[in-house]
Amino acid sequence: MGGFLEGEKVTLRGVRRDDLRSYREWLDNPKVTEYLEMGWRPTNEQDLETAFAALSGDADNIAFVIVDRESGDAVGVCGLYLISWVARRAQYNVLIGEPSAWNKGLGTEALSLLLDYGFGVLNLESVNLGVNAENKRARRSYEKAGFMTEGLRRKFIFRNGQYYDMVVMSILREEFMGDKGQGT
Repeated sequence: MGGFLEGEKVTLRGVRRDDLRSYREWLDNPKVTEYLEMGWRPTNEQDLETAFAALSGDADNIAFVIVDRESGDAVGVCGLYLISWVARRAQYNVLIGEPSAWNKGLGTEALSLLLDYGFGVLNLESVNLGVNAENKRARRSYEKAGFMTEGLRRKFIFRNGQYYDMVVMSILREEFMGDKGQGT
């Protein structure tokens, strides 16, 4: 399939300009952005150019398109953002934009591939994320991958006319790598 990172269910490849059409559809779908701060207005060309620059050209962001190996379709984006090369940490973000791809384990596998890359290739020490406390599906996926809850940012996300708490989670290199990281 020719991706940068290959799994059983997904391939992670670099972002291309022609991916922006799908990205716009995902951001403009209220079901997709239900738990996110984005999606409160229609996506415009400047939004897309800003996103494309962050997804493809920033040295402190490494982003991928998630491709469903079965269908060959792009179903979302994920990446390591705000990378601190000195502190060896990054923030994980993901958006599974195709509702038909939900609940199939594609996001979970993409996360595992990205953590293996982040810890094994980039030599990161920790990866963190923030998730809307109401997004139970995402939280289960992160917990399954080994993320631990660090805390709660109260009324941090405004969406759907109300405030939501954000759960702060992280995973450390040794928690993910286990024996792989010990040279055994």
